[in-house]
Amino acid sequence: MDTWKRTSGKLDRLSRRAVVTGLGAAGLAVLAPVSGASKPADIAGFAPEPWFAETTRDLTKDLAAAAKADKYLALLWEQHGCHYCEELHKVNFKTPEIVALGKKHFHTLQMDLWGDREFVDFDTEKRAEKEVARGRFVRATPVMLFFDGDGDEVFRIPGYAPPPLFLAAYQFVIEQGFEDGSFRNWMAKRQSAG
Repeated sequence: MDTWKRTSGKLDRLSRRAVVTGLGAAGLAVLAPVSGASKPADIAGFAPEPWFAETTRDLTKDLAAAAKADKYLALLWEQHGCHYCEELHKVNFKTPEIVALGKKHFHTLQMDLWGDREFVDFDTEKRAEKEVARGRFVRATPVMLFFDGDGDEVFRIPGYAPPPLFLAAYQFVIEQGFEDGSFRNWMAKRQSAG
């Protein structure tokens, strides 16, 4: 019986030690950096879509990267707490046709309407992200701006557009409908032709 108690006492101590050691190791594991690719940081509270580009924070370089890939540069402006930004990610960016066109034709950068990140703007001046937004007359979210290879804004989606309209806006830019007139006229021609 004495042996059993001593063994029991040792097991009890070992169990407590094992628990404390295990918890300590688990705590260190949580704090240790994860090897491999790191997850991109959320912008304005929203995780970037897997097909979004990562900004260099120099819009002239981002524009060049878009041109090199034969894509339009698209700046998606969002802000914390924006219900329609959330809807854009949950609905539009889960629509296969939108995702396919987005991947193929747009170098999309996620931007924060109130962000303090420093950017080199198209005019090579350094500005806070929120100042870049003001310079482009972005006052609400979501707003998506599209730029040609020269850095000229060719179109914008001012607010949330449900998937069919959002898809049409993508097609308008891809087909360069902006060269012939307004989105409204382009849509009217498509509807009368179809």
